[in-house]
Amino acid sequence: MGVVRMCVGCRQREATSSLLRCVVEGVRVVPDVSRTIPGRGAWVHPQQRCVTAALKREAFPRALKRSRGLDVSTIEAFFTKENRLNG
Repeated sequence: MGVVRMCVGCRQREATSSLLRCVVEGVRVVPDVSRTIPGRGAWVHPQQRCVTAALKREAFPRALKRSRGLDVSTIEAFFTKENRLNG
């Protein structure tokens, strides 16, 4: 199965190949599609329901060990764009 991480949205354990890594750049949470940005990562299923759950529970700041003042608009925009492309 490879390396396993927990989705911060639904809290299900999954192989990293099934999850999207998100990291902090400055004060913004950004998707790390290439998985090359250094630093602590938070993993989420690339599905709107998991991202919505993570945002509602404020799971990104907790998983990334940061204060609650993180800007998550980049993550929201990324998934809105993905839904437009896939829908």
